[in-house]
Amino acid sequence: MLYQIGLILMLVALALIIGKRFKKTDSDNDQLIYEDEMSSEELNKLDDEIN
Repeated sequence: MLYQIGLILMLVALALIIGKRFKKTDSDNDQLIYEDEMSSEELNKLDDEIN
């Protein structure tokens, strides 16, 4: 019984570690930059790329 509980805890810990890695890589790409935070040069550059 104690052996089974130990295995379950190890699997849960492994799942948490793997989940943490996936979450870390996803959050790097989800950073948003708002128009209010951009300089006029950056805004003009984006306008040129769009048009």
